[in-house]
Amino acid sequence: MLPPALQSSYKTYKEDTNTIASWLATKARQCGYSADLLDRNESSNSSKAAQAPKRLKGKARKKALESSKRTTTTTPEASNKAYDVEPPSYVIKVNEFISLAEYIVGSSKALVKVPIALVKVLDRAIKLRKQFSSAAGESAGPDEGHAYFLAILEKTREILKPHSGSEMADEALHKSSSETGPPEAHEQEEISNIFDNLDLEEPSQKLLDAPGIEPAPPTAKKEPRPKYEVETPQTQEEEYLAAHCLLIDVRNIRRFLCGLWKNYQEGMDLCAVSVTVNTAIDFVRELELDMVRRFPAKTDYQSITKIFYLAQSLHRGHNPEHKQQPGDFFNLAVYDLAEDIMLPTWSVLSSLQEVIRNGAVPQYKPGFLGHRDRETHWHQKSARDKIQDDRLALMEAFPDLIIMSMMTSKMPLAEDELMRGIRQMSPGKDIPLWLVFAAQCFLDAQHELKGDISKGHDQLRINANSIRASIEQNLKFHERLRIVIWPKENDAAFTHMLYVIDQWIGKDAVADQWQKVRRHAAIPDGEPFQLLRRYPVICGLFSFALGMRYQDLQIAFVNAWGSLMYTAQLYNAVRQEKLMPKSKIWKDMAFVISLQGPDKFFVGDPPTKVEDYLKRFILSMGYSAALLAKNRRKNAHAVSAKGPRQLMKLCAVGQLFAGRYCDNDAAVAWTLEMIKPIIEAKFDDDSDDDEEEEEDKISSPSKGTDNGKARKIRPTSKQAQESEAQKSKKVKQSKSGALLRQASHAGSAIPTTDFLHELCNALHAETVEMSLDYLRMHRFCWMLLRSVHDNCKPRLLETYGGGYLERENQLPCVVGHIFMSATVTSHIAGLLIPKKKGVEVSNRLLVTAAEAVEAMIDSGAGAIELKVLERRVAIDFGATLEQLD
Repeated sequence: MLPPALQSSYKTYKEDTNTIASWLATKARQCGYSADLLDRNESSNSSKAAQAPKRLKGKARKKALESSKRTTTTTPEASNKAYDVEPPSYVIKVNEFISLAEYIVGSSKALVKVPIALVKVLDRAIKLRKQFSSAAGESAGPDEGHAYFLAILEKTREILKPHSGSEMADEALHKSSSETGPPEAHEQEEISNIFDNLDLEEPSQKLLDAPGIEPAPPTAKKEPRPKYEVETPQTQEEEYLAAHCLLIDVRNIRRFLCGLWKNYQEGMDLCAVSVTVNTAIDFVRELELDMVRRFPAKTDYQSITKIFYLAQSLHRGHNPEHKQQPGDFFNLAVYDLAEDIMLPTWSVLSSLQEVIRNGAVPQYKPGFLGHRDRETHWHQKSARDKIQDDRLALMEAFPDLIIMSMMTSKMPLAEDELMRGIRQMSPGKDIPLWLVFAAQCFLDAQHELKGDISKGHDQLRINANSIRASIEQNLKFHERLRIVIWPKENDAAFTHMLYVIDQWIGKDAVADQWQKVRRHAAIPDGEPFQLLRRYPVICGLFSFALGMRYQDLQIAFVNAWGSLMYTAQLYNAVRQEKLMPKSKIWKDMAFVISLQGPDKFFVGDPPTKVEDYLKRFILSMGYSAALLAKNRRKNAHAVSAKGPRQLMKLCAVGQLFAGRYCDNDAAVAWTLEMIKPIIEAKFDDDSDDDEEEEEDKISSPSKGTDNGKARKIRPTSKQAQESEAQKSKKVKQSKSGALLRQASHAGSAIPTTDFLHELCNALHAETVEMSLDYLRMHRFCWMLLRSVHDNCKPRLLETYGGGYLERENQLPCVVGHIFMSATVTSHIAGLLIPKKKGVEVSNRLLVTAAEAVEAMIDSGAGAIELKVLERRVAIDFGATLEQLD
């Protein structure tokens, strides 16, 4: 399903017309218009009218009334549930709009003021109808009804114009009514953003009760609020309008995605782009399903686009059946139209579908139908050459796609919508619009990236090799080093990830399957990783799945060992006590603290007093602060109910897709709560951008529009490094690492392309979080603990005796012993052994530990992880770290 904040242009248009009808009918009745003059919608209540409605009695009636009283904010639907009868439903005919508007403005009861929200809704409905008219043309079929409806809307707006009660509304009415120009000028004009200026999604009570009409006096018995809607004719013209809206929505999304690949070439993260592209395909499927629900006959690509293509071709003066050469898929004179609705791609898919056989892989010999022109720029090719190039691209890739689709449903890595769609293909089966769109996205990536198309696979292998190397080093590091809460059996998760990397990324799994087929056919072997090198989306999804799983394993591991937690506390104490020069910064640790948030390490803000160092250490270990109380009761609980403090999984937006791409769930179950991080991030960023609005106007002639054209993704160059890091810090310091920022326009909805734009930005901003290698940090922290212990061992023996450390896996407790030596606390039962009698309070152990920390920083080991990250995301974190530290 689509996220709650998104919907199709057609659905928005239908809601707009229902809003207009509802406002007109409601205001007219408030002015005295008789309900008998409106048409009752008997069909909606006929089934219930056939059965006499039963009056609620006893407990049922009492419960309904109590429920009604508890309702503080009512909607027509919610409030009507409290009544024993169904609310009356009226169908407002289009030709009643003018009579209702005239009745309202001619009312002697009060001067009506038209709310600005209604003006915007009228403008949007008229604009869409005008664009539909210019695109369809007079020869597009039964256009008389459409022209009549358009005239009705314009006349209604003209009647209400003097009563807008607002200069702003008057200006909007004047602007819309004065739009002129030949149809050709508007033929390719984008439909208004589906949520532009949308102040309401339904005819809200606030709109219906807008000032200007005195509400009806209260009566002893309330009547259920009527429902109004515009008649919806199931005509060919209405189907055409719905298809027109759907195809423009799809075209806008496609243009946006093409722009994303350009952003990828400029530094946008591959995982962010790939997840966004696949999410867009899923959105297109939901838009198509919405069309099918409204028009059950429109079940596939061909049934949706046929009338649209024929009407558009005839409007341009071309015969849609004419073909310049035998073998042409369509009339090349309307190639731009055909390409806009992805007709060439559908033609190739429909022919390929017929060669699919159960259990068999279709074979294609490279060069059999020609060779692709990889030298000429896509936009410089002729229409015929473009069609041929896309045809060869799909035919060459199709056998590999078939093989991979057979494997991805069982593999431990992600699969995209194209794979799922190809698996469902069979001869004679209808091809849905969303599958054509998925195949088109596969081709568009090759058009946009050209020679860079294989970089996605290169990046996948780099990421996978980095993960593999760190896991292998960690397994070797802990070959003999164990703790109870991380037994050797837990390493199976790491070894399984190594297996996945070796089998699915290190090896060419598709080529291995092909060898069984090619032995019995005269087909030469293809180049290694032939499919993946032309398929950046699946490479990005593989990389995303690996990254999310790796982060989960790393966080679980470092929480079990506690190495990062307690070395961070030691580092903070050394810094707070000024035991080493201020210029000596443990950059890696400072960065991890900034990402996770200080509260994850220190149970609040970083402590600044010696006594607090020990207290926070105890709390983070999962023990109660009551252990430090002088008058502690013997039966007081030593263990905190909250348990040990733990680092959190980050990538809040990425976590929304973890089930889809790590576990191959069917789809992302979008809810309003799920999209909240993305929408609120958008609004917060919009607020930040307002501060530089004047500068933007000078440096940038125009900002991103909502017509589907690509908007510039936030830069990752050095000019934006500081702002990116600050945003990253702002995101990560929220609760549980979640991306929850204060919304500046809470409750507003956003267009589909804007949502995808912000989704990609949010995922890109999480690249650092996903790339951080906690295992490498753990190894360096553990080596630091070893060094600290070696330096402090003589004084530790003097202070505590030989029992303070029995095994190496207890090294984190050394930090607690160092803190306790600097306080008057002599022992902490069950956690730290007591000091020897007569040992004076001293910070000598802390001073000695500081020497080990400083030596580690001087060696360069304290900044290795950050250097790796800087190469990965091309950002210099130096200036930001100074501010954070």
